[in-house]
Order: sequence, then C-alpha cells, then structure tokens
Amino acid sequence: MPFSPEVQQLIEQVEQTSGLPVHVAEEPSMSMRATVVAARGGAPAHLIRFKPGILNPDYLVASQLLFLLRRLTLPPAERWDLAGTPSEQDVAIKVLGLDVFPVDFARKMVGQVSNQMRSFPVGFRVDATIRDDFPGLAQQQHDEILTQLAEMEKALAPEFRGKFPRGIVDANTTMNAAFAIHWAGVHDEPRYAIPFEALGYRDRAEELLSALEVVDDAPSSDQDLVICWASTLGLTGSFHFHTEPRND
Repeated sequence: MPFSPEVQQLIEQVEQTSGLPVHVAEEPSMSMRATVVAARGGAPAHLIRFKPGILNPDYLVASQLLFLLRRLTLPPAERWDLAGTPSEQDVAIKVLGLDVFPVDFARKMVGQVSNQMRSFPVGFRVDATIRDDFPGLAQQQHDEILTQLAEMEKALAPEFRGKFPRGIVDANTTMNAAFAIHWAGVHDEPRYAIPFEALGYRDRAEELLSALEVVDDAPSSDQDLVICWASTLGLTGSFHFHTEPRND
C-alpha cells in the first residue's frame, strides 16, 4: 500500500542513518497493530510489520520508524533492549502476584508488562516528535489515541480485572492511566482520565508522568525514563539493559 509523504520521509531517514533498507509489509498473523525489528547481526534490512486492515496505518508505521530512529542515533554499543534473567523475572513475578500461575505463563506476563514499561514512556517522546514535526499525521494520531483509550477502558471492567492478581492489574492500569492523563492534557479532554481517576490511579500515574519532566528527552536518556517508571511500579531489579555491541 502507498504510504504518506511523512512515512516515506522517515523511511529515507532511517535508510540514510543506518545504511540499510527498510522493508514494510503486512503480517496477517500479528496480534499487535505494528512492530519494528532493527537489523542486527548482519541482517540485510530493518523490518516494519503491520496488521492488514488497520486504521491509521501511516501514523502507526511512522511511530515504529521513530522508535527505530531513536535507537539508531545512539552509538552501536549503547543501543539497548530490555532483558530479564530468570532470577530477575522471579522478582517481577513476586511483585506482580503472578506466582499463583504456572511459571511459563507467569514469565510471559512479566514480558508483557516489561514491554509496556519500555514502550510507553519512550512512546510519549515519539508522539511529541510526530506532533511537532509531522502535522500531516495529526488526525491519524488523534484517532489512534482514541482507539487505544477505548481498549484501555474496556480493560477496566471488573470481569476482566478479576482474572488476574492485583499486582499485575495495578501495574498495567497505572501505566494505562498515565497514558490517559497524558493525552487528556494534550487534547484538553479531561474525560479521558475520569475512568482511571475513579479507580484511584491518578497519583501513581502522575508519578510516572513526572519522569517526562525531569528526564532529558534525548534518546540517550531513554534508559533513565524506564528506570524511573520501574521504580514507581516497584519493578526495580526485575530486568537489565542488554547493550552488547551489535552490527546495527
């Protein structure tokens, strides 16, 4: 499918920065809307995958490209991933109350929370770049945020929250509340935050958001953002940054 000029501009920027091509393609089996895999270990290209038929494809692909660009602006030895040893994962399992589940399932859930803890704070930086530098994506950004907020509100239903231990419910909902409160401010729509405020999540969510004010917005400070969020969520010691030099 043809992408907008903004997406084409970002593809060119990634290719010029990395010296490698970007392949963008539909992936029918995906559950997520869009993902990025940076070229590593001699891989010939960066891969962007998106779910067929998604709404707001230009915004979603642009977001993935901007995540990739933040990574590529760092020296290779400083490009990081979030990882967890079994003992680190055990810390998260205890904090999140997941020890009531089989260990394989518990570790999978820890991975989901870790991905959220990594992507949300950095995602606010990405979205600020889109707002400031790519006004042609503004409407799709707005529409996608509303879609995500609607999904987050569905997860507040008692029948959903009752399926999981309080620890993981609180961690997930606190991050979702931060997302809602952030966008309530950006869009001047206080109603976004009301469902989360009603359940008592505003204070901890604002603790998460305060990191955006005190941590520099340069890509080199993205680790610091994640560290701040982990501290607020009680997940310090449940992961490490994997920064081994790679061929990317």
